[in-house]
Amino acid sequence: MRSRLPRALAMALCAAIAATVAAATPAAADTIIPQAGPNPVVITPGTGSDDVVALPASAAERTSAITNTGGQGDIAKNFHVQHFLTTADYLAWTVSVPAAASYRFAVLLNASSGQQFTLTVRGTATSVSFTSSGGWLKIDAGTLALPAGSSTVELRRAGSPSGDTQVKSVELIRDSDYAAYQQRVATGRAAADLTWLRQAKYGLMFQYGSWGFPAGGGPAKTLEQQANDFNVPAFVNTVKQTGAAYVIWSFSWWGYRPDMPNTALDTIMANGGASTSQRDLIGEVAAALHAENIRFALYYHEGKEEATFWQKENYPSSFPATGTGDRSTFFTNWKNVVGEIGQRLGTNLDGFFFDDAMTYYPAKFEELHAVARTGNPARTVTWNNWVYPRLTEFQDVSMGENYTGDGTVGSPPAGGDGIFTAGPDKGLLEHGMFIMENDWGVHQQGQQIGATTFDATWAISHVTSAAARSVPLTFDLMMYEDGTMSAQSLAVLQQLKAAVRGTTGVTTVNNTDAAISYTGSWSVSGNRGAGDYADDVRYTSVNGDSVAYTFTGSGIDLLTEKYSDQGNIDVYIDNVFQQTVNTSNSTRLVQQAVYSKTWPTSGSHTIKAVKKDGSYMLLDAFRVHQDVTVNNTDASIAYTGAWSVSSNRGVGDYADDVRYTMTNGDAVSYTFTGTGIDLLTEKFSDQGNVDIYIDNVFQQTVNTTNPTRLVQQAVYSKTWPTSGSHTIKAVKKDGTYMLLDAFRVYA
Repeated sequence: MRSRLPRALAMALCAAIAATVAAATPAAADTIIPQAGPNPVVITPGTGSDDVVALPASAAERTSAITNTGGQGDIAKNFHVQHFLTTADYLAWTVSVPAAASYRFAVLLNASSGQQFTLTVRGTATSVSFTSSGGWLKIDAGTLALPAGSSTVELRRAGSPSGDTQVKSVELIRDSDYAAYQQRVATGRAAADLTWLRQAKYGLMFQYGSWGFPAGGGPAKTLEQQANDFNVPAFVNTVKQTGAAYVIWSFSWWGYRPDMPNTALDTIMANGGASTSQRDLIGEVAAALHAENIRFALYYHEGKEEATFWQKENYPSSFPATGTGDRSTFFTNWKNVVGEIGQRLGTNLDGFFFDDAMTYYPAKFEELHAVARTGNPARTVTWNNWVYPRLTEFQDVSMGENYTGDGTVGSPPAGGDGIFTAGPDKGLLEHGMFIMENDWGVHQQGQQIGATTFDATWAISHVTSAAARSVPLTFDLMMYEDGTMSAQSLAVLQQLKAAVRGTTGVTTVNNTDAAISYTGSWSVSGNRGAGDYADDVRYTSVNGDSVAYTFTGSGIDLLTEKYSDQGNIDVYIDNVFQQTVNTSNSTRLVQQAVYSKTWPTSGSHTIKAVKKDGSYMLLDAFRVHQDVTVNNTDASIAYTGAWSVSSNRGVGDYADDVRYTMTNGDAVSYTFTGTGIDLLTEKFSDQGNVDIYIDNVFQQTVNTTNPTRLVQQAVYSKTWPTSGSHTIKAVKKDGTYMLLDAFRVYA
């Protein structure tokens, strides 16, 4: 993945450049460019797999005014043709079919709304017409009867052409095979477990691997050393603090030397395993994240940045210009490597995000889809189509590169299932993926992680809006070779977590926070690489120096290091001495909660720690336990029955929305961990009685009727002496409506 233009901007620039350059040569002066590659293209229908045949526009016979974009200098991608301007211009493909039959055609093109086109079987009266609704689309053009043997299908502009048209390809499938093909597409998508992703709200992406460099500008480590030195527990802990529900990690990107064993790759390279690490770092990260109920997916780049690997692919030099050439070695190697990845990681690998679909298309995507699910038949599969419409139906999720989830053509409504209903990504789960800093990852010596490009308010707004439509957003963080990330970006994500992850009830406050007060001679030690929270600590060597922090919450943890040069610390709460804690240990232990205290309800308190002895006293962070409000849109809330969303009511609801039902017997339930729960709803004249259950035991019927509207009312509350896991359920008994605004959990 590269820092590319967003889809809409890239499309606009493509169209603008094409329109400017196009007006050049009159059609009368055109010569004819012959069809590239196989001629005719032999089509063998009815195989039951990969029945769709894609004919690249760059391979078509055409008038010379129509030009290939030239692959934009890329050695592996085939793009599209442009300067398709007049009714005299055409694209044609000669194909051969074994028997006369009707074929369904789809056209992938970019044209302004209202532009008209025809597909014709040359030399016959057989034709279909279609009209573009604007932008890059896969348009169902209709059916054409193809005679047995060779025939030529021709695409022309019709009506009164205006502006340029760019064409990626024409696709066809025998009409009698179409229903079975659609059933296989539906079956494939139904097998994908999309629940974890559509309920995730947000996750993180890391373009991290052997191509990385340290923060100070020094040289990169060897592959083996880089993999061996990575601190998995510290990384997982950092991810937990961000509230991310999943991580997308990189198998390859600016290099093709993965942080995991792969015998298929070793066989391809025949270099004694020098292209793979002995440590299965990727597998360890996946397993450690899953242990924390955080899902794991892999980003996969085809490997052309690794010259020694790419030479083994025998990738045809003709492909960028014409979309033709023998890519059998490339696909065989891909299937062997990807199949082994899937088998090794099994159910710890929840998804594959494959970049650069243009390198593969045309391809037997149905076959590739099956390989990508090796070891986990419910695994999601994604192909990065760039500005193009979906290049295969055998995928589950829109890549969403540089898309921030604001809503686009075919986006699902609030309360929807996250699936595009129309447009170029129809049928796929909507998803946004974007960078937080100045690049997707660190891949150059001396490269520095830049400032975070947005604040927490922006992040909260976008995640909340997208999550209401079941659309996940992926925040890409740059990460140095030692696992260090931007403290600024992590702070944004921690604020995001506090706003949308009400079920956690914990906020970690780094030692750099301005609200923390230091007395004495304190210094900062950053980028230690030891696994500290945010990779830094504050420290003092002077007995009597102290640190104090005033907070509002129901509990507090003091996080520091235990090591041989640490000593005793006196701890005070609200100026009352509590105890002396010993932070000495023979080996280094980081992010240790050496002191903790909880209260039955949330309140304002001050914790103070004073150095008593030892060489050093450190502060890594404070962890505050808080009472939290869980909005009705939270993915962990389960609804039974016909519930709807009402947003932007402007009456004072929490997060300005409610869920509601009009059906008696409909229910809502929520499982939480805490010392208490409040059910927040509205009291009004159209509300009625609600039955409340705790842990499946009936508690009481609460009346939510009131002559005037009262919002955010705690109509039911329950507390316990100690924290535990419980489930609350509310069932509509009568009245016109039953509403849920939110749950308030006492941590």
